[in-house]
Amino acid sequence: MKNVKLKLAVLGAFSVLSAQAFATGLVSLPTAGVAVAAGANQPAGTTGWELCNTTGNYGSGTYTAPTTGANNTCAVFPGGQRNLTTSPVSTIATAVNTKSTSTITANGETLGTLGQRTWRNAANTQCVFAKYIDFATTGTYDYNPQLPGSQRFEANDVALGGFSTTPTVSAGYYHTSTTDSPVFRVGRSFTSVQMQPELDALGNPTNNPFTGFVHRPINGPTVPAAGTEINGVGQTLSPSTIVPTAAQQTSEIRTNWVDFMLDNTGGVDEDGTTSQNTPVMYVQANCNGTVTNTASTIRIRQTGQETQPWVTILTTGQTRNLANANF
Repeated sequence: MKNVKLKLAVLGAFSVLSAQAFATGLVSLPTAGVAVAAGANQPAGTTGWELCNTTGNYGSGTYTAPTTGANNTCAVFPGGQRNLTTSPVSTIATAVNTKSTSTITANGETLGTLGQRTWRNAANTQCVFAKYIDFATTGTYDYNPQLPGSQRFEANDVALGGFSTTPTVSAGYYHTSTTDSPVFRVGRSFTSVQMQPELDALGNPTNNPFTGFVHRPINGPTVPAAGTEINGVGQTLSPSTIVPTAAQQTSEIRTNWVDFMLDNTGGVDEDGTTSQNTPVMYVQANCNGTVTNTASTIRIRQTGQETQPWVTILTTGQTRNLANANF
């Protein structure tokens, strides 16, 4: 994804969806999902997904950063950058703990640094969980050996677990700097859904998804099996040439999980330059005012937006007490 903070030329991207461009704040993700009508690259049905930043074609093109006035669905602006000093929700503002950082490793190398913090409300019934990842820029492990040279891991989705006791969670993000990706969509789902762009005559990505790829995956009628990390056509040596089936673009609502779609790598991905860091990702959910560290509740996924193979990396996340990583 080409990261240019204020590239006005792409304001028309996803123009059919532009009605969602002006609504700051965390968005609600109810367990029942919401109805979505049929349209371009969109089947009718019930979806657990909401669109956030609708510029940049989910990371294949140049995005426009959110501001308080535009392109800001799901976005919040609490200040403090990556210090995590302030909750994005004024009524859930008591820090449960100090900010923590830890190293994410994969294939014997440092993949990145995870930052986390949690806030609670006065009644100890609601928490806001904050997480970000700064991806490492060095390493020799090749995440796409089909291409010459050595390619760094490209994160297209980060799924966060531990929210099954909350009928409705709210989620959003804080774009802290030009090195961040925005969140393109967020869903109450365990399974990430692959996205590939339509290409122009010269082979460059346009501002539209390729035929069959959908904006908001629906909850059926055929859904992936429980525990399916990624749904789509798989690795394609010639991207945007294989049309997915309807079933390959579904994502069942899974109440224990919230999936953030973004575009990050510590290197240079196949569509040009990219964003090294995730934004700060937030989930507001029920809690008892205490937190614990729960294994495998952060799942970082490379979903093959270009020619990359599917990869999932698991790490431990800060969750409510007694949470789990069940599908």
